[in-house]
Amino acid sequence: MTTSFARDIAPVLTPYRDNMMWRFDLTDYKAVKANADLIYSKISATDGTQMPPPPLPPLRPLDLAMFNAWMTDGCPP
Repeated sequence: MTTSFARDIAPVLTPYRDNMMWRFDLTDYKAVKANADLIYSKISATDGTQMPPPPLPPLRPLDLAMFNAWMTDGCPP
């Protein structure tokens, strides 16, 4: 099954939208699609610059893999 923004990605990002320092809405498909590479680089960072910022827990490896698969599939809605 292909990963979709509405079913898979938005629910993972929704709890963090107010706690991440983005200039766009993490629940908006067009904004997330346009910034997918930037978002992935921040949510998967391991150098202390990752999002969400502490004390919030990082996204689970499963969520990171799902976001990466979504990008690989062309960011379907």
